Amino acid sequence: MLISIIIMFTNMENINIYLFRIINNLATNQYINLFFSLSAQYLIFLYLLFIIFIWFYKKQINKKLDNKRIFILSVLSSILSLIINKVLGYIYYEKRPFVSLKHVNLLFKYTPNNSFPSDHMAVVSSIAVMIYIYNKKLGIFLLVISLLIGFSRVFSGVHFPIDIIVGFLSALISALIVYGYREKLNFLTEFLMKISIKLHL
Repeated sequence: MLISIIIMFTNMENINIYLFRIINNLATNQYINLFFSLSAQYLIFLYLLFIIFIWFYKKQINKKLDNKRIFILSVLSSILSLIINKVLGYIYYEKRPFVSLKHVNLLFKYTPNNSFPSDHMAVVSSIAVMIYIYNKKLGIFLLVISLLIGFSRVFSGVHFPIDIIVGFLSALISALIVYGYREKLNFLTEFLMKISIKLHL
């Protein structure tokens, strides 16, 4: 039994490295490299600015729930995904690809800390999944952007594919938990809504 688990884990690790090599070895054109490097580093900030815009957007993206409450649920979902990531990170430590492997196309300098799982992917995907629940078209658009960010992180050499996959699963679980307990979280949502009203936000 133990041997089977070790073999399975080894095979998964080999597949993980193999997929990383396929994606990272695509970094051969300076213009394409620049696009994915910028996407990996800065697209998340444009993404978050867009989400903040939803808070102030007067047209409702969902008929049953107003934008501000959807925004709050999305933020709660992203916070929970980061908590899950931290727990997973304590359980399993994985070196960055540019630390553990040779001949990696590293497109920008990055801290050689724990690679597993991807916080970037967890945050953007948890928001995207929550938005998808309330607005399919907007949610799909955000999921595509999330996948672009995840792919860019692997392309740039700072994450393995498994980091991105687990980051997405963390996001999916977080969004479903927050959505499932949305009524029990009403006290927190309403509290934050009252604060926003007092601050004229």
